[in-house]
This record gives sequence, structure tokens and C-alpha cells, in this order.
Amino acid sequence: MTRRLDLDAVSGDHRAAIEAFARAVEAVDPDAWNVARAPGKWTPAEIAQHLILSYGPPLAELGGGPGFAIRVPWWKRAVLRWKVLPKIVHAEEFPKGAPAPRESRPTSGAASPEAAGLLVREGSAEFARRLREADAARPARLSHPYFGKLTAPEILKLMAVHARTTWPSCRGRGRADPSCDIVRGSRKGDTNP
Repeated sequence: MTRRLDLDAVSGDHRAAIEAFARAVEAVDPDAWNVARAPGKWTPAEIAQHLILSYGPPLAELGGGPGFAIRVPWWKRAVLRWKVLPKIVHAEEFPKGAPAPRESRPTSGAASPEAAGLLVREGSAEFARRLREADAARPARLSHPYFGKLTAPEILKLMAVHARTTWPSCRGRGRADPSCDIVRGSRKGDTNP
């Protein structure tokens, strides 16, 4: 299980992670926007769209609609909550190769890096605002496809870590991944949010 998280502290962390992600997205060379880094990998446009789409189901659930569909049986959720969730929310280690839930798999992307940066900022801010409002009224619990119901601080922290680990140049304590050539001016030693 996870240690208790503070919603105020997690909110600041979420804002910082989203801003770093948005700045990294906006730094992508427009010529590389729709080009995959390697065969079978998503393009920068699709990576950004994945993060944007990941806010849709929780926003729908906050509005009384369906959230993410639960993908694993109760006993697997219990194991994942015990073994994996603490690594994500406290050690900020997102499992490599974790499958994207169907609801957040991109079929296209934003028209440009700038448009994607704006969309991720707007969608994440709307989600954080509505989550805080719902949690103030009564403790909010939202569906996650692999962990089941999560508290407001848990889901917001998970979204922050997701933003930090989804974009190649956001991995590894804020340093650009030298193998990632999609960022303008990217070269070994560059720092990148």
C-alpha cells in the first residue's frame, strides 16, 4: 500500500510535471513531429496525444460518467497496488512496457508541438481543478485500469509521474535522453525539462 499523500503537495508536483512535459513537447522540431523514433514506436505527436487522452476518462468519471475500464481481476489489482503503486507514487518509477489502456491509445495527434503543449496544459489543469473540487465535497476515488479505485492524491501523483516518464527527454532526473533526436538542438549533455 502507499503512504498517505498530501493533495496540496501532489498538486504542485503535478503542475511542475505537466509544465516540464509541455515544454519538452513544444521543443520538438516540427519536421520530427509525426516521425517515430524507431519502428513500432509512437511519434512525438502520438506520445503527446496519449498523455492528453489519459485525462479524458477521469474527467468523465468526475462528471458522473464512466472512467477507465478496470482491466484486471480484483486479486491482480491487490497485488499491483501492493507491489507497483508504491514504486510509482513514491519512487517515481513507472513500469517499462506497461500497456496503455485502450482509452488512452492515440489514433492521431495534435497538429503541432505548440498545439499539443496547450492541450496538455489545459486538460491537466481542468482535471486538477475538478478533482480538487470533488475531493473537497467528499473524498474522491477514481478508477484506474490496473489499480482500481485511487484517492485524489494517488491519482494526481500517478498522473504527474506518468507525465515525467512518458516523454523520452523527461526521463532520468530531467536530463535529455541522448538517443532521442526529436528535441530541437538535442545533443549529449543538453538539459531538457
